[in-house]
Amino acid sequence: MRAVRSTEAGVAVVDVGAPEPGEGDVRVRVGASGICGSDLHLIGWGALPVTLGHEVAGWLDDGTPVAVEPVRRCGTCERCRSGDTHLCRSAVTLGVTADGGMADEVLVGPECLVPLPDGLAVGDAGLVEPVACAVHALARARVEAGMRVAVIGGGTLGVAAVAAARDAGCEVGAVTRHPHQAAAVEALGAGPAEGRFDVVVEAAGTSSAFAEATRLARTRGTVAVLGTYWDELTVPAMPLSLKELDVVGCLAYGHHGGEREVEAAAGLLARRPELAGALVTHRFGLDDAPEAFRVAGDRAAGAIKVVLEP
Repeated sequence: MRAVRSTEAGVAVVDVGAPEPGEGDVRVRVGASGICGSDLHLIGWGALPVTLGHEVAGWLDDGTPVAVEPVRRCGTCERCRSGDTHLCRSAVTLGVTADGGMADEVLVGPECLVPLPDGLAVGDAGLVEPVACAVHALARARVEAGMRVAVIGGGTLGVAAVAAARDAGCEVGAVTRHPHQAAAVEALGAGPAEGRFDVVVEAAGTSSAFAEATRLARTRGTVAVLGTYWDELTVPAMPLSLKELDVVGCLAYGHHGGEREVEAAAGLLARRPELAGALVTHRFGLDDAPEAFRVAGDRAAGAIKVVLEP
């Protein structure tokens, strides 16, 4: 079967043997797989031994449509037992430490399957994974209806955070870098980030964005760190102290209020079909993966979410 891997020559579509399900494995025939910003960083490391892709949706052998929660957890450590499954001590992540979903098919654990609600198509359901990250960030920041929420960053995570905050009944302001990002968050109901905010979601992953977050947060407000930092973070200590700000780290998704956050994300995408329309800017066939990665890496040219469809 076909699989997208990072090779010494760059991103390539290679032929690999179809995976044989073992005990505890479920086969998903892939219908869509998104390119994440972390994938763009991973390919910078050169050749990798696994198939890329952790934003995945498709069909089971019986035709059931599903999204995939791409982390296989042990289910037995104290973190898993407490519901903090995203902090599992022995988690295995598809597309990073195990073969992922940029392929014709992928093997996952049954606990990774996410049923799709009515109104969410497989072609958009790969968005469940990144949207769940935004859902988790708002839960970590204890966002409630009526709050003022600012979002910094107009990539996938930032746009998803805008939609999640609006869905929660919040007034939302946004800071973006490119015109197409500004158009996306405006279509989802965000205005300019003016004044001070109860919660600021930092979804860009840069020191300058973090500094802007501390500026926008009100006294005793909260900064939720949703962006991924690949370089050292320089922290403006004075606003943290003078405003007595709370800073919460946000990693992936788990459970909140007794609900899997991936299922909450699927529900959000079904309720807000405009979210998928705002996020997905490009679709490519699997054979065109090298070009898809090139486009995904050119944010200034208009890409937000690039999706591969086998």
